[in-house]
Amino acid sequence: MAQQLDIVRDRKAETEIVISEHPSVLERKAAQVLQDYVKRITGAELAILSSPSGTKKHVVYIGNTFYQEAMGKKVVLGREGFEIIVREGQIYLTGGSGKGLLYGVYELIEKQFGARKYDQGPAWVPKRSNLSLPLNFHFCYEPPLRYRESYYPASADSEYLDWHHLHRFEDLWGLWGHSFFKIIPPEKYFRQHPEFFAFTNGKRSATQLCLTNQGVQKIALDYFRRAIADHPDAVYWSIAPMDGRGGCTCDRCRKVDQEEGGPQGTLIRFVNGVAAQFPDKYFTTLAYGYTAEAPKITRPSSNVYVMLSTIDATRERGLGDNPTAASFRRQLNDWSKISSNIFVWDYTTQFTAYLSPFPMYDHYQGNIAFMHQHGVKGVFEHGSGHTLGDMSAYASYVQAKSLWNPEVDPIEVENDFLEGYYGLAAKSIKKYLNQLLNARNTSRSTLDIYGNPILSRRGYLGPEKMTMYKDLVDDGRKAVTGDPKLLSRVNLIALGLEYASLEQAKAYGEHPLGFLSKKDANQWMVNPNWMKRIDLFLDSALRGGAIELAEVNGSLEQYRKQWLTLLNKPYLPSLLQGVHPFFKPLFLQDFPANGKTTLNDGLSGTIDYSYNWLLFDGKEVEITFPFSRETQPAQVHLNFLLDPAHYLFLPDEVKVESSNDNVSYGRIGTHKIDSSLIREGPKCYPVSFGLKTQPARFLKVKLSFSQEFPAWFEGSRHRKPLFAIDEIRASD
Repeated sequence: MAQQLDIVRDRKAETEIVISEHPSVLERKAAQVLQDYVKRITGAELAILSSPSGTKKHVVYIGNTFYQEAMGKKVVLGREGFEIIVREGQIYLTGGSGKGLLYGVYELIEKQFGARKYDQGPAWVPKRSNLSLPLNFHFCYEPPLRYRESYYPASADSEYLDWHHLHRFEDLWGLWGHSFFKIIPPEKYFRQHPEFFAFTNGKRSATQLCLTNQGVQKIALDYFRRAIADHPDAVYWSIAPMDGRGGCTCDRCRKVDQEEGGPQGTLIRFVNGVAAQFPDKYFTTLAYGYTAEAPKITRPSSNVYVMLSTIDATRERGLGDNPTAASFRRQLNDWSKISSNIFVWDYTTQFTAYLSPFPMYDHYQGNIAFMHQHGVKGVFEHGSGHTLGDMSAYASYVQAKSLWNPEVDPIEVENDFLEGYYGLAAKSIKKYLNQLLNARNTSRSTLDIYGNPILSRRGYLGPEKMTMYKDLVDDGRKAVTGDPKLLSRVNLIALGLEYASLEQAKAYGEHPLGFLSKKDANQWMVNPNWMKRIDLFLDSALRGGAIELAEVNGSLEQYRKQWLTLLNKPYLPSLLQGVHPFFKPLFLQDFPANGKTTLNDGLSGTIDYSYNWLLFDGKEVEITFPFSRETQPAQVHLNFLLDPAHYLFLPDEVKVESSNDNVSYGRIGTHKIDSSLIREGPKCYPVSFGLKTQPARFLKVKLSFSQEFPAWFEGSRHRKPLFAIDEIRASD
């Protein structure tokens, strides 16, 4: 006890807080936060004064002036650094020019007093009679990353951000992300000045900007003069291309890009040109998509930060050794050679299925450590945003600790979170997480940020594994039955498993885990209780904090409508039911859907190409159905998907032939598709036409595909066009 400085002894204050007579907003807030938590923990209130009262044994001095007087030296700390030191029976807290002082107070509250802030709800505080610090206590820290963001629901809570020393792009950036059209909106300029916009495929289009056009630079400079004057406290300003489409190929831009090795050349030169006019401001741009590579000649200016993306990497392995992250590692190395100002836009959620289990839990800390070790100065961890996602609170907590200290022990952080957040259920939840990781590894599953539970049902979300996960979560529920708060947290994990089950049911169809059952030999019916299950899930999701279930078309109401469409569609009989077709060539294996049964399993694809669609890239595709006896189909019905954003277009022609020996075939029907007239997507495109009736043992559907982009397509042409087909039905 003699080696301790008492802050509170037997619930009585032994210490008071002193701030200057004219404190800054941050100094006053730091003092109030410390006062508040000491009172919540012990019941004792530390007075906040402008000078010592002389009635207390010890004083907590908050602010740089007191530190400088006591230490006899100036404060030398980075913007967000802090120092806490006990000297001659007094406590001194000081911080850098940013929020370092406040961060130091929260570090004291957590590390020394034992409180925790696990999510956006109220902090957990222990109840203690005594609080003290060692007489030789000294804690000094400066974060190695200057920008740290974990984008999950908890980031909407201002205290959570301060407690875990996180940022929000809304607070730092005056202009964020894909910003070209915020600077020069096409709706305002394109009609009169098409030359301001990208020249692609032989014409000017509102896809990107023409960065060598002097008018574009003039408007951009005028924009930033106004915007910076209106938002003088903004730290960063983004100048970055729009998402997903190629840059300008006019003669001027092409000349620059040839010199620089790609479109990143015109981009960096343009950003440098703007940044030169505002030398005291920081500008960011995106090394993403067609601008991901480093330029050969031009170096980003000292006030330009390059934000590199990890979008092409899958998540089952860490960034340091994942083969799919090889291009990211090379790009990071190349950019680091010409700039010391590198940020990374990283991804830690499945955008097509926020709630579904996405077991990359063992890579959060390792990926951040890898980036830090390779010179990265800031990281944006793109999670589920403001909506509930898989293990949202856990992901945010582990990422926050890792962003603040990239060398933190992830097991220690995980155990601290699980035990504090789930209480007696922690043991079961830890087993659940470990089983997901084990299943991911043993099944050699791929974690794609645009994957889904249907694709994963052959891997870590297989039926037997799903049963095991649900049993472990049920064990956790039983362990905390008497605690509503802990039970609600465990229920959120169960909610994610239910979402995965519902999504998988779309592909299971007539199966114990599907939503269909046989009505008769040739027709299906919907499980009569299925909509009740959907509504129960949506109600639980809403109460749990889910706003969206997917990045695109993912609102809860949209999800309900999607199911209503599926459940209310007529599940009509088909002569092809139960017939296993032959493919020439085979469909693309990246999206196998239900394999060879996909086209006649009664399950129609939706506007999501990853569900129930078979994808092809061949010029000619043949699908042959062998009948068990002679059959006379009179009509054929097919379903295609137009989704230009995902390079899915329509075939040019459908031919139907029949045969009795699978050798000699005769044409019985043809339908041409004029894809030049059909541009909007994503949408399903049904085709039905009559057939010349004649007895046959084999029915062959032949699809012709030009393998060329339609003339109207304005996107980048770095990938091959594909076509997608789902249900093929024949009727007599």
